[in-house]
Amino acid sequence: MDKQRPSKDDPIWTAARGFVARDDEGVLKLVNGGQEAARVKVTGDQTDGQLSLLAFDIAPGFGNRAHAHGAESEAFYVASGEFRFLNGNRTFEAGPGDFIYVPKNTRHGFKNLSSEIGKLLVFYSPAGAEQFFLKYGDDPDPAGNPPPAWTPEKFAEIAGALDAHHMIMLPDEDWG
Repeated sequence: MDKQRPSKDDPIWTAARGFVARDDEGVLKLVNGGQEAARVKVTGDQTDGQLSLLAFDIAPGFGNRAHAHGAESEAFYVASGEFRFLNGNRTFEAGPGDFIYVPKNTRHGFKNLSSEIGKLLVFYSPAGAEQFFLKYGDDPDPAGNPPPAWTPEKFAEIAGALDAHHMIMLPDEDWG
């Protein structure tokens, strides 16, 4: 069935519904003593809940704990650095230009193998997980001092938030 092309006054032609998120735009949050710097570039409020995007700078040797998301799929684009990724019970390495997709309810994690800060673009679909970083990430100190490392008490404080974000922390015994 052929659709007729809409007239030039139809909103498909005239409504400018898209937007641009500039390189230096977005809320900057620091995680785990500043080992991760997360710039929240795009939120669900901007995309009608469809997508969120964070730009991460990951310190050498740092990564996250094995976990799964119960509500969102997550995708990564490696902008710089070399990373080891966990996918279920398997690991693989990825470097600049590589794209990684992790469907919801899949155990995953990453670690920066580089001696330099690695850069990841992290997408969540649907949006929602970015709210965790906005709420629990530390604001940068104007003097440049790093925030304190996250303690067991801090992790206990955010445990309830993990449930609210349908995030499940999983054992690390085969992930390092």
